[in-house]
Amino acid sequence: MQYTRYIIIGVLLSTLFSSCLVRKDYNRTVEIDNDHLYRINDDNVDHEENFGQIVWADFFKDSLLNQYIDRAILNNYDVRIALENVEIAQSLFLQGKSVNLPTVNGNIGAGYTQNSANTPVGSVFGNQQQYNVGIDMSWEADVWGKLKSTTEATRMNLLTQQEVKKAIVSNLVSQVAYNYYRLIGYDKQKEILLKTIKSREESLEVTEALYKAGELTLVAVKQTEALLYSSKVLLVEAEKNIQISENAISFLMGESGHEIDRDSVFNDRFDFKLDVGLPVQLLENRPDVKAAEYNLINAFERVNIAKANFYPSFRISASAGLQSIAVQDWFNPQSFLFNVLGQVTQPIWNQRQIKTQYEITQSEEKIALHNFEKQILLAGQEVSNSVLIIDKQAEKIINQEAECEAYRFAVEYSQDLLLSGSANYLEVITARQNLLQAELILVNNKLEKITELIRLYKALGGGWS
Repeated sequence: MQYTRYIIIGVLLSTLFSSCLVRKDYNRTVEIDNDHLYRINDDNVDHEENFGQIVWADFFKDSLLNQYIDRAILNNYDVRIALENVEIAQSLFLQGKSVNLPTVNGNIGAGYTQNSANTPVGSVFGNQQQYNVGIDMSWEADVWGKLKSTTEATRMNLLTQQEVKKAIVSNLVSQVAYNYYRLIGYDKQKEILLKTIKSREESLEVTEALYKAGELTLVAVKQTEALLYSSKVLLVEAEKNIQISENAISFLMGESGHEIDRDSVFNDRFDFKLDVGLPVQLLENRPDVKAAEYNLINAFERVNIAKANFYPSFRISASAGLQSIAVQDWFNPQSFLFNVLGQVTQPIWNQRQIKTQYEITQSEEKIALHNFEKQILLAGQEVSNSVLIIDKQAEKIINQEAECEAYRFAVEYSQDLLLSGSANYLEVITARQNLLQAELILVNNKLEKITELIRLYKALGGGWS
């Protein structure tokens, strides 16, 4: 008997020791290369600061835009759905925290049995009735860390959903800002087109007068008239784009389409130096990167759970209550009953289910790791591309402004020459058409620069705070 006791104690001690070897703690194995993840010209950026950490209310200076972002965050349906997903994850986490606690159930019942009088039981006891009330309890010892891993997995799921919600907010902020500045850009295009239409209407009057005077042919009149209609077509397109952008902002705010008030300032809101910080900051600033790592940790913990399933489970069950064949004897001390059961269950053969599940969780962990690495690489690419585009757009805008100025001079000079009979009407038409296209392209280039600044802000993880 003494040897048996030592054996049992030895088995228990070895079991407890081996439990430390089953569950493992997560350690980040992915490293960010601060020197090479960003492919950018260091002369144009600052690594000491990071404007992705600026709250959107300070990043965007337009008060109207900030009002729309506020309304969007409050009413947008994607944000509402994300909040509900966070609530679901919170409930699952609370459930996951409770797996270490015992399961307790109360029960109350009554029964009646009519025994056959032709049986030994029936002839002795006759008919029977029974009343009982009690509590059942069951508790599993977390010997292998399976329950702790279950709790951690649900916690990681909660953190993932919280980061997904932040990513949705960040994207929402950038979408509202993007469409808002598109509106201002379309307003600028509309303004240019209205001036162009007015100018071409005046030119058509001059051309018709010269035609009547015999100095120009009917072809010149029709060419000028065609240019007028062409600019009117572009005006219709700009007005259409304005309303579409207004509808987009309204939808993002969770509202039906309506007119959107906006500022007339287009290109002087982002005059700061590009502060991109260090790539390692992406791990904390970008919600999608953090969500990918939390998902990796979740998969890691599920591997721990699957591995623990190979080992025996230790469970203690107990029940206590009152049981009597008569209600009046229910609270008699002799009606009290109590039992305790300790049970060890070791999987032996279960159609390979445990091993299959373990192999699946291992592959899922590798998938989660690859996705985490991909998100980091994608984040670095987005930052690099945005910095490059912003830099090149600045160069394009300088040259485009010079081109517009040259075409303005060409239009004025050719008109003077036409009136004096020293220039062909085709030269005037060509100069006017080139000027219009150059001015519209200049607006698009300025809009593209602002759009890319917004994208860079989002790429650095800004907008969710």
